[in-house]
This record gives sequence, structure tokens and C-alpha cells, in this order.
Amino acid sequence: MGETTLHIQMRDMLKRPVFRKAEVLASERALERYVRWVHIMEVTEVGNLLNGGELVLTTGIGWQEDEKQGLSFMRQLIARGAAGLCIELGAHTKSQLGPMKELAAEEDFPLIWFHEQVRYIDITQDLHFALIRSHQRMLAELDSLTTSFNQLLLNGDGVQPLLRLLSRTTGYPVALYPLDGEASAVPYCPPAQLEIRRQEWLTHRGHSDDGDHLGVHFVQRNHSGHSPDALTLPVQALDYAFADLVLTLDKLPDYDQDLHNRPSDEFIIQALERCAAAIAQDWMRTKYMEEKRRYKEDMWVIDWLNGHHSAKEIHEYVSAANAQLASGKGTVILFDSHPGYTDSLKLQKLLIQRNIVARSVFSREGFALYSTVLNHQIILIILDPLPGSQRKSSLWRCIEQLQQHEQEQTHRLFSGLFGIGHSCADLSRLKDSLEAAKDTLRIQKDIGVMQQPFYSNLHCYRIIASMKQSGSLDDFIEEYLGPVIRYDAEKGGQLLRTLKQYFILCCSKQETATALYIVRQTLYHRLHKIETLLGDDYTLPEKRVAIELAIYAYEYVHGPLA
Repeated sequence: MGETTLHIQMRDMLKRPVFRKAEVLASERALERYVRWVHIMEVTEVGNLLNGGELVLTTGIGWQEDEKQGLSFMRQLIARGAAGLCIELGAHTKSQLGPMKELAAEEDFPLIWFHEQVRYIDITQDLHFALIRSHQRMLAELDSLTTSFNQLLLNGDGVQPLLRLLSRTTGYPVALYPLDGEASAVPYCPPAQLEIRRQEWLTHRGHSDDGDHLGVHFVQRNHSGHSPDALTLPVQALDYAFADLVLTLDKLPDYDQDLHNRPSDEFIIQALERCAAAIAQDWMRTKYMEEKRRYKEDMWVIDWLNGHHSAKEIHEYVSAANAQLASGKGTVILFDSHPGYTDSLKLQKLLIQRNIVARSVFSREGFALYSTVLNHQIILIILDPLPGSQRKSSLWRCIEQLQQHEQEQTHRLFSGLFGIGHSCADLSRLKDSLEAAKDTLRIQKDIGVMQQPFYSNLHCYRIIASMKQSGSLDDFIEEYLGPVIRYDAEKGGQLLRTLKQYFILCCSKQETATALYIVRQTLYHRLHKIETLLGDDYTLPEKRVAIELAIYAYEYVHGPLA
């Protein structure tokens, strides 16, 4: 592509009029170097002054005191990745030209010299103009490439045309390796061989994964060469990397472009990024259509939650997606209604979009997801094919990832109050898990938000909530704590708080006094008063259990004891 790339090759730079009187020593490989910028340097120590790719201009004025200074300077430029060196020959530079020529030939490094005085300001102005113009042309080509990708997307033919365009533009073989699903490649590769490549790539990816999934990675299959064997870019959508786009740096046998005018690495990288973005759009569109199809099946899921399907019907429905799920467990997560989402249709549309993320998050932990909206509340059905008890830690990790993803979203569906039901081995009884999730949600509205709102974490609150629903809770509290509550109200006492702490510390008087910041004599006095009010049998196991439950019930109704 010549000057249509982001940078200009040395061979093209040297054709410009400003180098007409220059003498050049450059191998074929040296002429392929790309010039990123032009820089005048008169220092002897390069240090960190260069970023790489600069054509350095110098008069060598600082070399006069050391005959080997020019050679040292040139070695530093090579180490920093400079594109080449241009010097003006004078008495102090001409004597060093011989050794510098030998080094230039050895390192395939362009060396340019002028036999007469030149205006470096004219050279920098000319070359900077050429670089800027080259950059503008490259941007125009990339914009045109992006338009072509978008046009191919509108055809609805999938990713294969996108890969063909990327391969034709860069002149390199291209492959797409999804984490799930079939791989694609240009040029064509038989499915069996492509699957072998895909497994090899995923293995290589797993071994070399450093946790950084952003940006282009340079991959080298062996360490004998100086340049990478491939460029790879994770294809991401909604913060989820679902595939790797790999461009192998082996020229296609039928690629007819002049090697001298091949596209630069920077152009290839940006073309790779634009292709990955187009693939991500195609993936998003496909996933959105899948979610819309699932939405049409919504009534089946609602009937499932209402217990209207037989075990056989559920087995057949779930097995159609994954046979292992039919023998797994089910858990319902219920998200409370949000005042801003009273429109069920709007909520369903938002859920379709958000489910694309949720489904990928849960699948990474081995779960399958079904979802619906009922009474403006979002219901997630999580199926776990693994045997054993509920995988609470894995389930909670998924929820945290959903909430983290929503932090920068305008609409938050999974970040409010919610409850997690118990695990059901019988999928026909999933309604029980829904009821447990409702209880968890309802109880939190009385006691406050739980750190991890699993139904199994409610413990005694399940009994208390049931007593509240039956209307017997107040009578129970009165029966076991009434005298103590009235005493504290009349006398401003601390008997109830003391009793709670005493039971928490297994009736240890010393530890209780320390926890309450009182002397032991004061504690003895309070305990004696409690015994008078509740009876001397209040510490007997069977009565103590009832009193402790009554204390939690009191806090359930009135809030935590101060």
C-alpha cells in the first residue's frame, strides 16, 4: 500500500528530493524499516529520548573528542529501534564512517550521509509533511474498510465474509476461534484440521494468558525468530471475550501485492481491530435474536414456575438444551420490582439485552439460565448439572459479576433487593424455590439487606416470618419476653440487651460483663432481676431456645437492640 499506511518505509522516504544528493548504505531488509518520525539529535547519549522508528539526523558535532563516539551513538540508536541514521560528513564524522558502515551492514540498519552541508530543517519539514499525509491516507483507507465491514454485516451472511475481507486487505491468513462453537478460517481449512488448530490455539492461549484481555497480542510459537508468528485480538462484547481473532504472519501464496508496498504493521493492527468490532456486532445481533426467541417461550417458563408442567414435560424441555440439566438442580433468584420499571414490556426489552451478559456469566460457572418477568419482578431460573448441594459460592460470584457490569449502565436490573431460593433436585417443584426466594425478599424488607440473601442463610428468621404470617408472633414475644420488655420501658433498663449478650456468649458472666463494659457486680444484679421476671428455669435448654428465638423475633419487629 506504499504511502497509504500509517508510516513510510525507508525505501519510499529515500526517493524524496531532499535525499537526491545523499549516499545510502541499506540492505533490502533495511529498506523495509518504517519511519515513524524524523528527529534531530546532537547528544552523545540517547538514553530514553527515542520511542523507536525515528529517522535520526545529526551533524556529529559531539563526536569530536572521541573517535569511537559515532559508533557508540549508532549502537544506541539500533538498541532503541531507530529507523535509520542520517549524518553530515565533516572532519570529525568522515573518519568514523568506515566502522559505522560495517555496523550498518551487519545490523541491516540504514545509514545515510551527505558530503556537503545540508539544511536539516528542510528535511524534517518535508518528511513530516509526508508522514502526516500518509497518516491521513491511512485513516481514509481504514474508514473505507470499516464501511465495507458494515456493508457485509447488513448482508447477514455471518463472519466468513468479514474474515475474507480482512485476509484480502492484509494478505495474511485469518482464523476466528470462538470459546464455544465452530471455528472459521480464510483460506478454507477442512473442519477436522481446523478443529485441531482451534484446540491447539486454546491450549496455547491458556498457557500464555497473563490476565490482560485487552488489545492486540503478538504471539511467537517458537523463540528462534525475531518477529512474532501471529497477531491475536480477543473479540469482546459487553465486557465478555467470546472469541480470538488470529492473523498468521505467513504471506498467502496467491497474494499479488508488491512486497515493497505491503501494508504496515500498524495498518494491519487497526484493520484487525475493526474486523473484531464488526464480528462483535454480528455476535450481539445473533445473541439478541436468540433472546427474543427465548422471550416467545416465556409463557412456558411461567407455567413451569406455577407448577403446571409434569416432570416428564420439564425433562423433555430441559433435555432439548442439555441432557445433563434434566438430572440437575434448579434455583430461583427473584429480583424485587423497581419503581422505574412498571412497564412490563419495557422491562422485558431491557432483560433481553441484559440476559446476553447474564447467560455468558452463568455459563462460565457451568450454569444454565432461564428468565422471565412476573408482576414486574425479574425471575432467573439457574439450572446446575453438577451433583451435590447448592454451589453458593459460584452462584454468588455470578451475581457479583452482573452487579459489577451494571455499575456503569443507565438501567440496573440486578443491583437492587433480591432473594435466592433453595436448591430443588426435583425440577417439577421449582415453585417451592420461588416461594423461598419470595420469603427471602420479604424478610429482608423487615430485617434489612442481607450480605448474601440465600434462603438457607435465613435460619431462625424463616420460623419468625412464618409466625408473623400466622399472626402468632406478638403473642410469642409477650409470652417469653413480656416482663423484661415492660421493665426496660418503665425503668429505662438494659435487661433485654444483657440477656441477648449473655446467651450469645454461652452464659459466660466474665465475657458478658466485658462485652457490655460493666462490672461483674452490675451484671449479677441484672441477671438476678431477669431470673425474677422470667423464672429461675430461663437458662434450661428447652426454654432458653424459645427465649433466644423470641429475642430475634423482637428485633425482627422493632429493629436491632441498641
